[in-house]
Amino acid sequence: MKALNKFSTGLALAACMGVFIFSSCNSTSKQDKQANEAAADTILKEVTLSPESQSLLYKFPTPFEVTNLLEKAKAGFIFDITNPPANVTKYATEKSKALNLGIYSADLSYSATYNRTDETNKFLACTNKLADELGIAGVYDQTLLEKVKKYGNKKDSLVALITRVFGQTNDFLAKNNRTQVAVLIATGGFAEAIYLSASLAEVARDNSKIIAVLYAQKDNYEKLMTILSAYNADQNMKPIADDMARLKNIWTNYSIESGKKIPIEKSAEIADLAESVRINMVK
Repeated sequence: MKALNKFSTGLALAACMGVFIFSSCNSTSKQDKQANEAAADTILKEVTLSPESQSLLYKFPTPFEVTNLLEKAKAGFIFDITNPPANVTKYATEKSKALNLGIYSADLSYSATYNRTDETNKFLACTNKLADELGIAGVYDQTLLEKVKKYGNKKDSLVALITRVFGQTNDFLAKNNRTQVAVLIATGGFAEAIYLSASLAEVARDNSKIIAVLYAQKDNYEKLMTILSAYNADQNMKPIADDMARLKNIWTNYSIESGKKIPIEKSAEIADLAESVRINMVK
């Protein structure tokens, strides 16, 4: 959730020039091909959201809502289910960077909520790198890293700090007409939060409280799908919306209810579904 002003226009011009230059020469080097792919996947056009969707996006909850619920449900912390920090170097397009800024933000929320300082610093470095590459470095800057280290084990202060950063990011993107980047970040963050919850429900002895966390996200899921519906005609965004649409089965096919335990077979199916959506974002 973040951004800058004339960056989108400049990026579009650069992409168009890149396509023209590459098509007019015979070079077929790997570097040229990668540059073409990156340009083709760059977000070039903004879709104007309806006032309703804009309001939903602006008020869309941060991943802390889910991770705090997970902690209260006494779900464990499992670092291995997060997106490995080493993956951050492989995201080359604006779309993949925005999606994974959202994903790493959820992982950051997860580690910070559980007061895991080392992991929090790793995910903060990932969000800092992606934000910088997206032109949002003013939000995720070195002072933020220093504040996180300063707060250390003061969980409440750390959570408040990172939550404030999420809000500043949304404001920055909205003011600089980069709504689509904000939508991608929100989508990645929500997908990761659902994936974390489903993965933890699968391994819990009594998953009733974690299932309650998933159940509580139905309303937020519907809000996100309303936002994504504005991009039905956008071929760059449609695969993401189609993938996210598959998550609806979590709330329609498994009879999940607040406070109700579900069998391990069903929780495994939910976890597999959540992972199949998320894997297309992190690969």
